[in-house]
Amino acid sequence: MTDVILVYPYFYGETKDRSIFKFPPLGLGYLAASLIRAGYGVEILDGSFNSRDSVVDRIALAKPAVVGFYCMMTMEKAALSLAREVKKDCGAVVAGGPYPSADPDLFLDAFDYVIIGEAERTLPELVAALDSGGDKPREVDGLAFLENGRVCRTNPRDRIKELDELPFPARELFDNLGYKEYWRRNYGYTTTSMITTRGCPFSCGFCSKPVFGSVICERSAGNVVDEIERISKLGYDRIWMADDCFTLNEKRTAEICQDIISRGLKVEWECLSRVDSLQPHVLDLMRESGCARLFFGLESGDDMVLKTMRKSATFAEGRAAVELAGSHGLSSGGFFILGYPGETNETLIKTVNQSSALPLDYLSYTVPYPLPGTDLYDKVKDKLKAGAWTSPRSHSLLYKGDFSILKLKFAMAKGLTQRVLLKRGGGAGRRLEAVFRRATDAVLSILK
Repeated sequence: MTDVILVYPYFYGETKDRSIFKFPPLGLGYLAASLIRAGYGVEILDGSFNSRDSVVDRIALAKPAVVGFYCMMTMEKAALSLAREVKKDCGAVVAGGPYPSADPDLFLDAFDYVIIGEAERTLPELVAALDSGGDKPREVDGLAFLENGRVCRTNPRDRIKELDELPFPARELFDNLGYKEYWRRNYGYTTTSMITTRGCPFSCGFCSKPVFGSVICERSAGNVVDEIERISKLGYDRIWMADDCFTLNEKRTAEICQDIISRGLKVEWECLSRVDSLQPHVLDLMRESGCARLFFGLESGDDMVLKTMRKSATFAEGRAAVELAGSHGLSSGGFFILGYPGETNETLIKTVNQSSALPLDYLSYTVPYPLPGTDLYDKVKDKLKAGAWTSPRSHSLLYKGDFSILKLKFAMAKGLTQRVLLKRGGGAGRRLEAVFRRATDAVLSILK
């Protein structure tokens, strides 16, 4: 019997997922595991591989007590419309995730309840309260709901500090075959995600943290490697560590690597790192334990723009970190934001040229996305376009900035072309890149 259905409302055509990296809905996996531990029957309906109609039909057939939706800003339209459609076929519809946590009032016309913050304890308690009837949901911390047209909020839910107490995500409910086929078709290997910490102590101006906040909580090394071992038995080739910064605690990172090595696990992994959190001996352990690539949020090639972004590192430190990783046999990926408020022609050209010259295995450019609650949002909120987040496309400028999207896309194409010429062209490529760079510098500087 299915008591709860959890929905990941990513449907092609309704929701544009800007990322080329597709992973299972890890948060729903944690919720499913917590509900199963509490004795409930659970299904996950992942829109990545299901049509909207099939999700509607399954809910109509199962008639669960609760349907829970995960929602990011790009999923708002799909989540709201689907919740209204399936409401008649279930006891209650519940929203959670980054966007509902940041702005719960927006969801209360379509949803019966919004979970604010982490939901692994809140959702099982809510399901039990709904089973009991009456005013029991009022006793559940971390909720928002409407009563007589007025928004009511229960007491805030305390953060989950002992992450080892959480059950591992219910990966048996993911479409593992679908994700494996996607990765094998696009990249030649299979990968899935896991997370070993929650929270981020830094204050980058473009980053929103409505669920996990600024206090970092860590899983123990043994608990992390236990989950890695389970994933390896599912037949995945690689794991993406979804932490905001996996390498922040040098001692714990080394312990994880040593445990992977001692257990003889043969699975590759990738992670996000900070340019100021790398030590040579840890890099050696990372490589030996299967780390295939580090990713850095380098963001800009200009230190004044980095300061505006509230990044606590310089571009020179970023370049040194990429070179250090390479010297220890590790590939690197770099992310850059073009057109951030305060960007000038000079800083834009500088970023494109310096980033494309880095010895990176992967290079990504994007435009600024103003998430509510961030410093970036406060800077541009008066310039937001109508319906900005309703159906954003890849590299869509959601506010009226100093540069057009044409200029920023030209800058992206310029950087990626220069990178190809430098990486694959040898001496002739370097000479061609120099000619191309000078010519496109001139074009970029006159584009509006």
